[in-house]
Amino acid sequence: MTAKKVENFDSEEEDLTTDASDALGNLDFNVDEEYRPDPLIPKGIYHGNVVSTKFNPAQFCIVWDFCLHDNGGVMNDGQTPVDGAHVYFRNWLPKPGDDSIATKSGKTNKRQSKINMLKDFQEALKIDMSTPGKIAQGIQEQAWVGVEADLEIDAEEYQGRFRNVVGRVKKSSQF
Repeated sequence: MTAKKVENFDSEEEDLTTDASDALGNLDFNVDEEYRPDPLIPKGIYHGNVVSTKFNPAQFCIVWDFCLHDNGGVMNDGQTPVDGAHVYFRNWLPKPGDDSIATKSGKTNKRQSKINMLKDFQEALKIDMSTPGKIAQGIQEQAWVGVEADLEIDAEEYQGRFRNVVGRVKKSSQF
C-alpha cells in the first residue's frame, strides 16, 4: 500500500492510501471494445425551443440551449431519437478592443461584425436584444425560454472529433 499526499479542489491535502490495484480490480470495462462516438444529428432543419439562456463571461457570449422536438427520426447511430436532443448556439458579444481588430475578410472590425450578427439573430428570432441591459434582463428573467425556433444543424470536425453545430436560428413558422 502506498501513501501519497494529493491536493484536492479545495486546496487542502488529503491522504490517499488505497492501492490502485485493489480499487480498480473491482471494476469491469474495456475502453477499446466499448468505445462509441457520440451519435450525431443528420444535417438539416430541425424544430426546437429555447430551454435556457446563460451569459458566459469567460467567452463574452450568450449560450442558448435548444431542445429539439416534433421532428421524428434518429441520429446517425440508427437508434438515438433526434427529439429530446439538446443543441447549443452562441451569440458573441462585442468586448473592449474589438473595434481595433479587423475581421478575417478585412471588410469591418470584430465589434461591427458582432453587432451585425446580434441584429440578424434578434430579427430572425423576433426578440429584443438591442442593448446590454435588455440582454441581461432577458437572461435573468429567462424571458426567451419557450421560444419556438427552426435550427439549421450540421456536423463539423473539431480537434479530430465530429460534433453538431447550429448554423442559423429563426423563429418557427410552425408554432
